[in-house]
Amino acid sequence: MKVYIQVVDTKTGIYQTGMIDEPVKEGFEVLNALKHFGVDSVDWEYSDITFFDGIGTFSSGTVSETTKVVSVICIE
Repeated sequence: MKVYIQVVDTKTGIYQTGMIDEPVKEGFEVLNALKHFGVDSVDWEYSDITFFDGIGTFSSGTVSETTKVVSVICIE
């Protein structure tokens, strides 16, 4: 599974974006990708919204106790 992530710090405007495609235990793909960006805990606003007839999902939220927001797109 390819996991595309964008992390934006709303206070500074600094952002990171990238794609992680590593073999990990099923269900831990997003958690693994978030760890690459130094994100430990996300308060999800939108989670696992399915698009393209189930091929992909979208999630978005805020990083706990920070001014950062996260967007995640997963493609099978």
